[in-house]
Amino acid sequence: MPNRRFSRRALLGALGAAATATAGCTAPADAPESSQPDQSTTASEREISLASDASWTTYGYTPAHTGHNPNASGVAGDPTQVWEGFVDGIYTLREPAVADGRLFVGSGESMWAFDAATGESEWDTDLGALPHQYPPTHRDGSLFVAAKESGGVNTDLPGSVRALDPADGSQQWRTDLSVTSTVAHDGDRLYVAAKADDRGYVQALDPESGERGWRFDVPDAPRSYVLGTPASADDTLYVTATHLADDGTTSGALYALDPETGDPSWSLSTEAALPFAPIVADERIHVVARDGTVQTVSTDGKRGWSADAGTKVYTRPAHANGRLFVLTVDDIVAYDDAGDEDWRAASDRTQLTGMAVGGGTLYVGGEPLFALDSETGDIQFELTEDVFHLTYGAPIVVDDVLYAGICIKDEAGAMYDNSVRAFV
Repeated sequence: MPNRRFSRRALLGALGAAATATAGCTAPADAPESSQPDQSTTASEREISLASDASWTTYGYTPAHTGHNPNASGVAGDPTQVWEGFVDGIYTLREPAVADGRLFVGSGESMWAFDAATGESEWDTDLGALPHQYPPTHRDGSLFVAAKESGGVNTDLPGSVRALDPADGSQQWRTDLSVTSTVAHDGDRLYVAAKADDRGYVQALDPESGERGWRFDVPDAPRSYVLGTPASADDTLYVTATHLADDGTTSGALYALDPETGDPSWSLSTEAALPFAPIVADERIHVVARDGTVQTVSTDGKRGWSADAGTKVYTRPAHANGRLFVLTVDDIVAYDDAGDEDWRAASDRTQLTGMAVGGGTLYVGGEPLFALDSETGDIQFELTEDVFHLTYGAPIVVDDVLYAGICIKDEAGAMYDNSVRAFV
């Protein structure tokens, strides 16, 4: 079993990086006048040409959240930055979305749209609340956005789900909810997690109007929350929840819901909190607990293999070609189909923002952004700069293009610049 160390230039310890990943890059600078890249730092004049159907439309690429784009060829070694689009506000490094030739990303209290090929800014819509914790979802001519007042994700502060016109950012409808997850879409309904009276629930919404449908309240706990986006596959909705006991201890639960009614067909408990979205692949649900426990469950609710990644986890896993990839504060761990550890790549820096797979390459956001061979864990490249501090967000890969957000501070005492970058 290979064990590889893929960076030796530590900038921040685990505690500092964890704060960056969960709270964002604070004290941002104002956006520069133009979203075009500084050509003095661009390695070539290469251009982006996306296929008409090239896209990454929702958190984790599909409603099953695998993080794997099988239609992407990925970026070769020594990638070239083609453009950089700057945003105002606090950019907390969640996934952007790409559809119909546009890239969408939330920052500060706005949703932004850029030309995915050129980086030209097309529109930004003031939401009056923070969307940057929640990746947007694009489907059926609408961009579905969750936004919330400041104070963290796991609160019952006011929030909303909105449908925007992807062409100009105008609002199509709005439904007020104390959201705690991004919006999922299975082709029939929207699903979003929320919180009220210190208890988590999942709300179904009509994609055309935002009208509320059924509501599933997390049972069997005096307090609870749902932070992971519900996953949809094979006419079932899978929800991970965390229970909080009166003595302060936490445990988890996985629920399989009927998407038409919200009724549970089965549930399964776990000893540790489950704050991340489940992913569904190879007829299994894969869940990762905060403490690093990894488990699989069959689609009829039977426990499969389990493993211990060794330390804490702060983001959902990814799955591609029979391998499950788990990103901990210390390592990237690849498990094979039987749950055996296939390879482990260790980092001297904490990588916490997210992962994507395309063209046989695993892209890992953080400090810096790494690309690894998904079969072997061998490093392909890393993206870094000689600056005081930078953090790359959760990457996505579309065709042969890599997109990722970045917070960057040139020197101590400077303000952060916050932007999205495109590489080929």
